[in-house]
Amino acid sequence: MAFLTTEGMYAHKIDTRRLESLIRELIPKKLTGLLKVTFDACDGVIVLDEGTIIDGYEIFNELLVKDRNGRHIAERYESEPGRIDIYEMQPERLQMFLKKLQEEPPQNLQILFNQFSTSRRKVCLI
Repeated sequence: MAFLTTEGMYAHKIDTRRLESLIRELIPKKLTGLLKVTFDACDGVIVLDEGTIIDGYEIFNELLVKDRNGRHIAERYESEPGRIDIYEMQPERLQMFLKKLQEEPPQNLQILFNQFSTSRRKVCLI
């Protein structure tokens, strides 16, 4: 698997076993950023700081539900595969994103991601 480009996010559809495998691949790469998983009923966000999962959230409409370590997102993904977007962010921008997410969960999560798009960039994963 490889992700190559200059700016923006990555998006791909991965089989049901790949979410946890993808997370394991990101750990040694020390990614600081987010994995956004889009399901039919909700969105999931797994937060990584230098390759370590530090938090997770599920967003149902405007309701933000904390998901420690993204466990529920991974379980949901096993039965309902979704689209995975990978965002790499500078630590300061990541903290601002999380603060904004916690203060006022967005109606459309993509709008919030777009507000922070200037700090997103592609990473090469091989």
